[in-house]
Amino acid sequence: MVGGRAKRAAVVVLVTAAGVLGVAASSNVTSPGGPVGAPAPEPAPDPAPAGIVGEAQPLPAAPTSRAAIPPGTPTTVAARPPPPPPTTLPAGTPVEVAYRLERRTSDPATAGFEAFAQATLADPRGWGRAGFRLVPRADARFTLVLAEGPEVDALCLPYETYGLYSCQNGPMVALNADRWRTATPKWTGTLDDYRRYLVGHEVGHLLGLHHPRTQCPAPGRPAPLMAQQSTELDGCLPNPWPLDNEIVVGRRRPADLAPPYRP
Repeated sequence: MVGGRAKRAAVVVLVTAAGVLGVAASSNVTSPGGPVGAPAPEPAPDPAPAGIVGEAQPLPAAPTSRAAIPPGTPTTVAARPPPPPPTTLPAGTPVEVAYRLERRTSDPATAGFEAFAQATLADPRGWGRAGFRLVPRADARFTLVLAEGPEVDALCLPYETYGLYSCQNGPMVALNADRWRTATPKWTGTLDDYRRYLVGHEVGHLLGLHHPRTQCPAPGRPAPLMAQQSTELDGCLPNPWPLDNEIVVGRRRPADLAPPYRP
């Protein structure tokens, strides 16, 4: 009997030891959700609402201490990119464009060129409405030249002016002296208005504007200043000043003044 009780006690001891070993072994087993007994991972925060495209979303207020940060809250906020620069300058911000005048012909019909061109560029009906301030200056980079046909042809290359027409070519505006004297057969307005048109049109190119796709938007209405009124009015009225829609284009401030040759 003593031997039997001893055997049963040994069995109980072995069973108890096996249970202890089993519990110790189970603590090193990794389940699909993570180690047994480890805290569960924090759920990812819900994404912020998308909002309206292009509308700025308010940033969350910065916590006053780490103890105030709720579990799962990101501790950094990505910086938003700065807004794109505006396509127009704020109202009342003029762009100064300095220019100088050269008369390279000496006949009496062109004697008043400098004063007339300067008055045209300073006129409140002109490109000043688009925020440009055109200022005469002896050392200016931009030059308005009045010259005879062959010299204008040379100044305008690679543009072709055929001894008849004028151009803007980089920092140079070259005006044909014959056009200054007599305008063109297609022009139906006064000679003074043609001279204003000639100066304003070519300086418009200097400021980055181009010919419109439609030369005459509506017969009987004033032609756009940037239309080629020297060669055809197409039913429009002769006009020496930029129209309202041309002023809007001028306010957009082209990437560069004095554009180079464009074929």
